[in-house]
Amino acid sequence: MIEIRNGSQKRMIALLAQESTLDLLRAMGNGEWRSAGELSAAVPLDPELIGARLSALSELGVVRGRDDEVRRYRLARPVIRIDLDLRSVPPGPGYILDVVRFYVRLLANLLDRSHEAGGRPLRSAALQSIRLVRCSLPEEERFLLSCNQDGVETGPCLRSLERRIMAGELTDADLPRVREAFLRALGAVGDGLKGFVDDSTVKLVFRLAARELLRDGSGLAVRFGLLEGIPHSYLKQVECPAMAETERPVASY
Repeated sequence: MIEIRNGSQKRMIALLAQESTLDLLRAMGNGEWRSAGELSAAVPLDPELIGARLSALSELGVVRGRDDEVRRYRLARPVIRIDLDLRSVPPGPGYILDVVRFYVRLLANLLDRSHEAGGRPLRSAALQSIRLVRCSLPEEERFLLSCNQDGVETGPCLRSLERRIMAGELTDADLPRVREAFLRALGAVGDGLKGFVDDSTVKLVFRLAARELLRDGSGLAVRFGLLEGIPHSYLKQVECPAMAETERPVASY
């Protein structure tokens, strides 16, 4: 049996709260040494992300790793016990991780919807807009808009954020500058798309990109003004109860 005590238990709980982590541990249940590539057949995650998840579990002692031709892992023990003393739990990271996840998913959705609306040229225009904003940010903030030729790198961005949170380098006090960086990127995408398609198509792209996110996370968007840089007309047909209840106007670019 593995015991997870205060200091590591919050990280363990966060990992176990993800169904993909449980699937990963179940796939290792037979005790065999397996690589991230082998486990990707059983868990619907990119091998790179599985490798990062296994590395985190290894640091907590849940799995053991060894280097053959490739890095392989197996369960250290089949039973995990989390010992949580509520009197001494350190404060959590707040809402910043949820906020960045919201924005990163929105940008990824915008790239996908742009491709659907106008093919590779429109997607490239959206991606170039994100890249230009990223280059204008201070070097220590560029991870927020981690981009390459294929689009928004969700996994590396969030892993980088988690490391900063765990080290106390990024907290809710940083929400204003984080929000500003993403709103600049969203505004730039809107302006970039207008150079290729009419306004009605830009509205459609934004509505489709935001629809699912706002159904699940409209309360977060309203509380922190996550979409105040987006014209209201771009989102007005999205089903979003929490946003419908607020009378605060949304600013235009």
